Amino acid sequence: MTEILRAFIRIFLLCLAINSMRMLGLCLLHADGLVNISAITALVVYSETHSFTVSVLAATVITLLVNTFFVYLTKRRGVSDIVYGIAMNLILRGLSGLMLYLYAGDLAMSTSVNVNFDLKVFGIDIFIVLGLVLSLIYYIYLYKTRAGLELRAVGLDEEIACFRKLNIARARRDAIIFASIFAALVGSFLSLSYFSYFTENISQNVGYVCLALEGFSAIHPALTPIASLVYAVFTYLAGSFQSVAAINYKLLDLIPYLVILILLYFLKDDKKLRGKGFYDIIKKEVKK
Repeated sequence: MTEILRAFIRIFLLCLAINSMRMLGLCLLHADGLVNISAITALVVYSETHSFTVSVLAATVITLLVNTFFVYLTKRRGVSDIVYGIAMNLILRGLSGLMLYLYAGDLAMSTSVNVNFDLKVFGIDIFIVLGLVLSLIYYIYLYKTRAGLELRAVGLDEEIACFRKLNIARARRDAIIFASIFAALVGSFLSLSYFSYFTENISQNVGYVCLALEGFSAIHPALTPIASLVYAVFTYLAGSFQSVAAINYKLLDLIPYLVILILLYFLKDDKKLRGKGFYDIIKKEVKK
């Protein structure tokens, strides 16, 4: 159960990072790059300071700078978020490998950097506790506050939001902050707790999976955590069944993806699930 929860939290938090940036109408294609660069940053800082707070803060600052630049280029300079996201993903993954080499002299894995991280809250990994708390805060912000309402409105139609004189600058700031915190938390979790070391492509390309899982939120916000949990469960089961010689391990690796496709196929794109549209939201809660 613990392993499933650990797998779930890294997937779900990255989905929230992608969701936060999608609120600005942007695709976080460099999610894997953010996870990699924050993972090596957290590992290096923790090995020097042995401070959980400083390590996560350093990783957050890095992702915050990258995402701020990302929004600046796409919203101010008109660069395609797809092109920039792909380029930044490759650059960040390359930089993470360079940082490892410059710090420890290792190439693909941090064999010479020893991290003994075992920080728990009530017997639960602090990353799991922190992740669940922050996801709850994000939900409250997004669906229970005026600022969150305006952020969702900007994501639905920025031109109408501008016409309505909503605070677009604040919406962009909040989206960047949430996306950066969630991505940094995932990276720090992987290098300090989940693996306790850094390896090339530590994210295991899960960013692309999370892009698909986050798409469930277009039907209903609750479906993203459900889909993330389903994916984590079947990933765990697929790994457990690999000891069965009669089943090819490559076929087992397909199970989580097939389950998600089946889940998506049978989900009805019901208008009731989608909730209120932009105009309904504006009319009811946003006042001039």
